[in-house]
Amino acid sequence: MALLSDQDRETVRRQLAGMTHQVALLFFTQTIGAPETALIARQILDELVSLSDRIALEEVNFVLEKERAVGFGIEGVPAIVLLRDGEDTRLRFLGAPAGYEFMSLVEAVILAGTGESALTADSKRLIADQATEAIDIKVFVTPTCPHCPRAVTLAHKMAVENPHITATCVEATEFIDLSRKYRVTGVPKTIVNGTIEILGAVPEDTFVATVLNQGPPSAVPHP
Repeated sequence: MALLSDQDRETVRRQLAGMTHQVALLFFTQTIGAPETALIARQILDELVSLSDRIALEEVNFVLEKERAVGFGIEGVPAIVLLRDGEDTRLRFLGAPAGYEFMSLVEAVILAGTGESALTADSKRLIADQATEAIDIKVFVTPTCPHCPRAVTLAHKMAVENPHITATCVEATEFIDLSRKYRVTGVPKTIVNGTIEILGAVPEDTFVATVLNQGPPSAVPHP
């Protein structure tokens, strides 16, 4: 049974039509002991792949291919890694991209498939100047949060713009240990290198500046 209506399928198909690169979705799961959300994630990915011949899906066994998982920084399942023409885009999903997060996945595929961040010129300059070392961005979300995709897509755009940046969308209710570690009580909540947090969906300029530690006092250091 299709997850999307015919109208929604056509809308997404049109959105994907502008892709100029091949995108591979590495789906990390496991045969035994996988959470129920792994099946949901697989259904979502199968449907998305059917909407463009520029998207391919590869299932990776988290247990049997542990070294590969470690190489991409994947610590649990289900997880998704996006490749552009075989190269890592540093765009990640931990958990099933269901509900509102389906559009985050679509946006991520488009970012990977075009290689264009569509950030403002000011944001691009700031990233080029300041992102000179590894930056890890985790955006905690839930499928029912309508504001979360904005934060996820901004993080993914920053990863597209600079090779030092990795951005991961984390489904907070699936990865409870991570949520507890970073004291996630509301979403979206963005954690940068484990030390800076951004609460809520903020404008692009605020988000980019805060991620790069150039932001306003509203960015709260995480002890």
